[in-house]
Amino acid sequence: MDFVFKNRAKISKTSVISFDNEYVYLWQPKSRQKEKYNLVKIPHKLKIDENWHKGWKAGLWIKEIEKSLPHKIRNANRFAVPCISGGLLTPFIALQKKKRISKYWPYTTRESYLATIIHEFGHVYWSQFKLWWPSNKRINIDYLKLAGSLYGNKTRRPKVEINFPQSSAVGEIFAFCTEYYASTLFWSNHKRNLDKFSHREILKLIKEESKKDLITEDSVLEPSRFPHNLAFVFGKIALSLYPTKWPSLLTNNPALR
Repeated sequence: MDFVFKNRAKISKTSVISFDNEYVYLWQPKSRQKEKYNLVKIPHKLKIDENWHKGWKAGLWIKEIEKSLPHKIRNANRFAVPCISGGLLTPFIALQKKKRISKYWPYTTRESYLATIIHEFGHVYWSQFKLWWPSNKRINIDYLKLAGSLYGNKTRRPKVEINFPQSSAVGEIFAFCTEYYASTLFWSNHKRNLDKFSHREILKLIKEESKKDLITEDSVLEPSRFPHNLAFVFGKIALSLYPTKWPSLLTNNPALR
């Protein structure tokens, strides 16, 4: 996966969190051993809702779990100590089978469970680039000073690169591509199931989109409402057209020079 996670430092501090009726399970990376994790089992007295096991998230999937975690994780920001969290394998699969959106729903196997976890590592990695808001104070001040000087009738044309924030939905595309690429390497059944599901969903979306008035209605690809539609459509296009470049393309700000 170094092809995707070229800067491994961006995910190297990621903690992995799950739970059952007795413990919160916390996997933390060993600082001096690459790709090695320590497991800490933390007793709790929470009443676990079975639906807490139905998904995974970059961050805390279930907020109630937070008070059981060590202080340094509870109070750390998402960039200093990132985490992913979610349910355990057996209940996850059972709940996904119960949820099954269609007979082609792919997230009902052990392979899909592992693919879901790598998907969330994709979210963590993309988020570490901080692309969706003006996050660099020094650069922001440079832009402010430049605009101020231009308003002050400065006539000399400046040489500057202008970077624009990306939609956070690009992170969903990156996470999808991460999951899909990993599946081509490790989980061929999940890839095959994902292909079947996505193809049939796209046929439905074409019919739905063709009936819409996009002046008054949201597209089926509207990023804020349907980020997962956006991801499996543009993700597949990016993987196909830019098979060796998509990780770098999706983690760079668009720029004007």
